Amino acid sequence: MMEKRIKEARKALGWSQADLARRMFVAQPSVAAWELGRKAPHMKNMARLAMLLGVNFEWLTTGRGEMRSSTKLKAREPVPDDWILPEERRLLSTYSRLKPKQRTALLGFLESLE
Repeated sequence: MMEKRIKEARKALGWSQADLARRMFVAQPSVAAWELGRKAPHMKNMARLAMLLGVNFEWLTTGRGEMRSSTKLKAREPVPDDWILPEERRLLSTYSRLKPKQRTALLGFLESLE
């Protein structure tokens, strides 16, 4: 069951549902719904989910194959263009240029919008 694999991979990283939600740019209840099997992640999110969790796409979606890939992206490698929307790329680019206090303020503001 994919919901169990999502939860297993998330917990292996020591992440909370909120941690994964932030990294996926979704609300925490969406991650909870994925893990409870109430709904599946949108297909556009599946590749990003596998990359963030450091697991094979096939294992995540079907349970076949090895959980971990021997060839995974390193944290600083650019994300392929088809894995992220242009506006998300702009946000990440801008965020990466901010000072730590500015990042904290921005995250606080964004979380207040939820």
